[in-house]
Order: sequence, then C-alpha cells, then structure tokens
Amino acid sequence: MKRILFLIAISVLIAGLHSGCRQAVLSENEIALVWSGEANEPLPVLTIHHKADSLFLREPARKIKPKHVSDSTIQHLKKRMYSTVTSPKVDGIGIAAPQVGVGIQMIYVQRLDKTGYPFEVFFNPEIIAYGDSINSGMEGCLSVPFMRGNVERSHNIDIAYLDSLGNRKQESISGFTAVIFQHEIDHLNGVLYFDHIFNGFEALIQIDN
Repeated sequence: MKRILFLIAISVLIAGLHSGCRQAVLSENEIALVWSGEANEPLPVLTIHHKADSLFLREPARKIKPKHVSDSTIQHLKKRMYSTVTSPKVDGIGIAAPQVGVGIQMIYVQRLDKTGYPFEVFFNPEIIAYGDSINSGMEGCLSVPFMRGNVERSHNIDIAYLDSLGNRKQESISGFTAVIFQHEIDHLNGVLYFDHIFNGFEALIQIDN
C-alpha cells in the first residue's frame, strides 16, 4: 500500500513539473494578438462599451517572472503598447496591458516628472505606501472614451516594480505622475477610475470627441 501511495505521489509531482514547464508567459490567443501586427502598429484598445471587453477589464492581471521580461513576445508587446499610447488617435499618458487584451501586469506611464516627459515601462508594479496628502482632480481613460470624472488620489506614493531589464526597483513618486501610476495600477487589479467615485459611472460627465 505504501509503495502504491509513493508511486501516486511521484506521478502527481512529475505531472505538476511538466505542467509548469508547459506554462507560457502568455496564452495562445494573447500571443496571436501581440504578433498580429508590426511593432509600430497600435493595438485596439478595449472599452467598457463592449461586453466582452468590459468583462476582461475587470479581471486581475497576472504577474510575470523577471526572466520573462526579455521574452520576444513581451518585447514585441512593449513596442506595440508604446505605439498605441503615443498614437495621435489615442494621445494617452498611460496604458496598461489589459487595456489591449493582454492580461499581464505591465504598464506604460509618461513620466511628466522627468525632463522630456519620457514614456517608461513597468512590470509587476505595486504601490507599497501611500502618502497622507490627498488631491482631487479630473481623470479620463482610454477604455472609458469621451468621459471624465473627479477622483481623489494620494499625492505621494512609493512603488516597487520590475524595470525594462527585469531588475526589481523602488521609487517615490509625487504629483500628477503619481496619479497616472495609481490609475494604471488600478487596471492591473480590474479597477476602473470611476469605481473611486460616489455613484460611479453615473457621476461621469461627457466631453466632446
């Protein structure tokens, strides 16, 4: 009996190891989406006005391992996300991978706190501390087009993340750049900016196209 139980345990362990080896960074559908265009081609942005998109935007994103940052598909996604957020049709200041249909923890933020306002990419970003000062300001979202809402956010935050080389780092961010980080990290947790507003979506105001 002990021998049978031992063999079963070994079989389960081997199956688990094989499953882990087969596990990909992205799903087959996500990989197909990422490689559906050239690096300079923007990806379609998911919006709450489509049911399937809306449901996907509410799903928590998956963390990736440092070694996966250099994966060719992740690198291609990185380029296409940059092309998306900087596209004249979008003209955004931040974007999260779930907004383009890829459920991993990856965001782009325009660093308005740095010279030249560069766009920088962050993997597995998390807020590890919030400051006591709270500011209120209008926000919009590429996934909630032509709408704005007044949101309260922390003026100062401390974040931890993997950089573009897969190195773990920490930073203190303040001002409007901190707002962008909070907004984009929300996306990784299935949260939309109007969730922070009393009456939610109903409280938003419509703006001209």
